[in-house]
Amino acid sequence: MKKIVLSHNIPLEYYEEYVKDMDVAVPEKPLTCWSRDEAKEVIQDADIFICISDYKMDPELIDCGKKLSIIGNVGSGYDNVAWGYAKSKGIHVLNAPRSVVEATSEMTVALMMSVCRGIVQYDRELRRDLVMTRQLFFYRDTVLYGKTLGVIGMGRIGSMVAKKAAGLGMKIIYSNQFQISAEQEEALGGARYMTAEEVLAQADVVTIHIPLTDATKHFINAEKLAMMKKDAYLINASRGPIVEEAALIEALKNHVIKGAALDVHEFEPNVTPELAELDNVVITPHCCTNVAEVRVGMIHELLDGVASLLKGEQPYNLVC
Repeated sequence: MKKIVLSHNIPLEYYEEYVKDMDVAVPEKPLTCWSRDEAKEVIQDADIFICISDYKMDPELIDCGKKLSIIGNVGSGYDNVAWGYAKSKGIHVLNAPRSVVEATSEMTVALMMSVCRGIVQYDRELRRDLVMTRQLFFYRDTVLYGKTLGVIGMGRIGSMVAKKAAGLGMKIIYSNQFQISAEQEEALGGARYMTAEEVLAQADVVTIHIPLTDATKHFINAEKLAMMKKDAYLINASRGPIVEEAALIEALKNHVIKGAALDVHEFEPNVTPELAELDNVVITPHCCTNVAEVRVGMIHELLDGVASLLKGEQPYNLVC
């Protein structure tokens, strides 16, 4: 009988069908996670370890899993897993890339609309003043219809954000490792393929959808922010360290760009205080998939991949 360890104690009914013939180990209290020392102990005879909510699987912890053959990460990104090291030890790594697409792209559009239409700021002001005030000509906010969305990273999520934005009447430009098909570009209202620098210079709103790697850390820095229009907005719902927050704070303070909306943060789980003090930024707590139905779907997608791998098949969500 194989032993499967989950980093968190999530309700058994969400995954019971997948582990009927397995020895299951979870933390004792509901919704809690293993401490570092507990994880080192429980993983020793585990065949499978499932990470939830960016639980760190570094080489030290991986080395404690003497029988470990599969690591599953409940999410699209997997920078919390030392997957290269796992691969060198013959351990397979899987993720859940499809079940996050709708929720993450939807939240990205919500962030964009929140900051461009001042929704969060209006809410704060109205709760504070308890009286509705309006200006005849108000220059803070921006209508999205007819504006240009620049998508950096046209994978599953970036493509879906582009599709939703095109439905709002936005023009799409994008940078990517490769150009998408002419049919896909046409379906997005004639999306145009450019370099990242061209996207930054021409877009009214820039949204980031690239993975976090050594090469992409601080991809958005002072130099890149200076390329953007002074009335442009930056949206980041990918990974926090892709944006150098110190540079972004200076850009927002000095009106190098007009505003930003961030679901992810460079120093998670902490939020930079200076960032939180700014009126021209909307921040949320890395919650694009923080909806029960979405999380259940992610768990099912991941465990479907694990089941396929155990049958000797190669699932589409196999990272290595």
